[in-house]
Amino acid sequence: MSYAFRLFCAIYGHQPVLDAEQAQTTDVWIRYAPGSAQGQQPRPTLKLSSLYQSRSLYEAAPPPKRFEREGESTVLFYSPLPGQEPDWLGEIFEWVSSADEYSVRARDSVGRVAFAETYLGRHKLDARIPYAAVAMRFLQRALCRLAPGAVAEPRSPVESAGHFVIPTHDVDYFPGSHLNSVYRVAKNAAISCWLYKSAALGMKQAGMALRRAAGGPDPLDQIPALAQGESRRNVSASYYFLLKRYHRRDANYDLSQPGLTDAMAALERQGFEVGVHGSYTSLDEPSELAAQFDSMRARGFRPLGGRQHWLRFTLDRLIPAHERARALYDSSMGWPDRLGFRSGACFAFPPYNFEEERPATFIEIPLVMMDQSLQVGPGEESDWYYQVAELLSVSRRYGWGGISLLWHPAAFGGGWLSHAVGDVFWRLMDSRNERQETWLSAIEFVRSVRQRYIEVGLLSEEYGSAEPEEPVQQPSKGEFVAA
Repeated sequence: MSYAFRLFCAIYGHQPVLDAEQAQTTDVWIRYAPGSAQGQQPRPTLKLSSLYQSRSLYEAAPPPKRFEREGESTVLFYSPLPGQEPDWLGEIFEWVSSADEYSVRARDSVGRVAFAETYLGRHKLDARIPYAAVAMRFLQRALCRLAPGAVAEPRSPVESAGHFVIPTHDVDYFPGSHLNSVYRVAKNAAISCWLYKSAALGMKQAGMALRRAAGGPDPLDQIPALAQGESRRNVSASYYFLLKRYHRRDANYDLSQPGLTDAMAALERQGFEVGVHGSYTSLDEPSELAAQFDSMRARGFRPLGGRQHWLRFTLDRLIPAHERARALYDSSMGWPDRLGFRSGACFAFPPYNFEEERPATFIEIPLVMMDQSLQVGPGEESDWYYQVAELLSVSRRYGWGGISLLWHPAAFGGGWLSHAVGDVFWRLMDSRNERQETWLSAIEFVRSVRQRYIEVGLLSEEYGSAEPEEPVQQPSKGEFVAA
């Protein structure tokens, strides 16, 4: 429970004290007690029910039970006796550690844990509710009843930043041969007609393929325009590149692609982050992801995090692979086809390493939505903006954020998804000030908040200390610049 306690303190800005002697000076105590505590407590004391039960990772979590207090409801893994306080630290741990996912043996055709097999999917829970953050709110309210002067809301590590949002871009397509781009756009046209049931979009894309065949521009080559649009808005973002091509589901390029390192260098010089998009099979071998990070470092770049291609991972492989890669963060915890909070978290956190029973050495930045979830999700195009805006509003309600959004560069321009999908991204970014949001790259977010996680004992003092201050890059030809 130390992990859950420290994480709660990190999000709410408390100073955790676990030493019994030092605890004499604290404002409030949290204790585990099976009933009424014996004797008078020297400090106001919140007594949590001792309900969490350790189990094998191959055993599923207990089914959810409804809980309601003061007009707010949630679900609990463990129900307390009437009149007793739930085991809020146990609830937080169950969600954020994603312990239940380890018990899921079934995999989808890609090799992932499908949503339907997860705790949320099996029990038909609303994925748009950050259950771990809800548990933290209930815990904080219980503490505030004992210390009425305490601040009820989470305290951001940066006073001027009320809610952090991290825009990210997985580069699954890079311009190559003329024939390849014609093929990709024509394939997208067929998918739009048959899979997305949009004949209008399919016809537009077929026209783009014909124009490309006749020597026109590549409609999927959107990195320069995307970076320019973000630069004009003074927003940094994270771009994740695939470095190896071992599987047919990998991208159409690898690190040897002509012009690729020039494009990556141009992004870094403009203030964007360049990271690793772990290839489709990068977790199949223990050292492969670390080798991909090293291959980028060998070319003078400074990758500090990224995301798995196709979101193909299981936690037993993802966590040790990122630790071996010496990454500062990952942003893979999400779903490709729905909005929501996979670990019940609308905040960043070090994942829990069950093998060594400790917090991981990196931060997980939850992925709460991907562009293609708008294409296949319910609702008309006019509702897409409001769906994402509402998700951000929910996150903001429960804290200072640290969540990521994913728009592939090829999602802009209409060559893959509807123009409306790209428009949602720009509309969200342009309205960020109205929602009191701070949009920034993943590594800028890590730099802004890492001290908070270090202070509560979740990350070591050395976390991020070896990070280079400036990118080591030589001038490149053909650099694109912001207009």
